[in-house]
Amino acid sequence: MKAIKKIGVTAGAIVGGVIGGSISFAGKLAGVKFVDEIGESIVDSAIYTGSIAGKLASGATDLAAGKLAGDEAQTRAGVRDLKDGGRQVVGNVVENVKTVAENGGELLNGIRERDGKRVLRGAKTLAKVVVVGAVTVGAIRVKKSDDSAP
Repeated sequence: MKAIKKIGVTAGAIVGGVIGGSISFAGKLAGVKFVDEIGESIVDSAIYTGSIAGKLASGATDLAAGKLAGDEAQTRAGVRDLKDGGRQVVGNVVENVKTVAENGGELLNGIRERDGKRVLRGAKTLAKVVVVGAVTVGAIRVKKSDDSAP
């Protein structure tokens, strides 16, 4: 069910584009790179969430339709999509836990060493994870902050 997958990605792109695109545009207009980066991360996260949701919905549809029609190939395709979607969810959770742990460590080491740039870099990335997670309520994709942005 490629159409369902496309609908998921499209829905994610629309939601991400409206919310994240607006935030990114506001950040660009104000000259605040951090706000721009949050907007871009919201766009990326919403598209990724839509992709996963589309894959899971497609898998569930193929699985049900395949079972009802007795079509083993369609059933297998549905199971495959469900497994792939599940792997993506787990992978994203693991990646986000790593991001939080690394940047929490960066923040703590920066405090201990009195390195303001490290503190700022760690805090900015953690803030992005929190904001993007709150807005997208799904998969989170953020890039590490650099210490040169205000």
